[in-house]
Amino acid sequence: MKSIYVYAGVALAAIALVALGVAVVYDYGEGRFRDGRNDVLASDARAAAKLQADREALDHYSALATDTLTIAIGTQLPAIQGKTNDTIETIRTVYRDRPASDVACSRPDGVQATLNEAVDRANQAASGQL
Repeated sequence: MKSIYVYAGVALAAIALVALGVAVVYDYGEGRFRDGRNDVLASDARAAAKLQADREALDHYSALATDTLTIAIGTQLPAIQGKTNDTIETIRTVYRDRPASDVACSRPDGVQATLNEAVDRANQAASGQL
């Protein structure tokens, strides 16, 4: 009977060693997975921080460009409007007493026909008839 107990003891010891081996391998694999996962998360965090810094720089330069444009328009627009109003008044003064000549307001020969053809082609293309 002692031999059965010896065999059972050896079998239990072998099972315990296998279970211990499985636990060690599992812990090793879990640790490697956790380390790899942490590396990936750290890499993602670095990339997100860089993207955030790039976004902040873009916002900063966009604001600077907007301010510069606003200042430029604010200083140049009154001068442009003044010149435009002077030109309009000059045209009114020139043509106040007499109408513009028909020759100056007419299109050269063939222009109206070309424009009409272009409109027809555009309408056909839009309706799918081309």
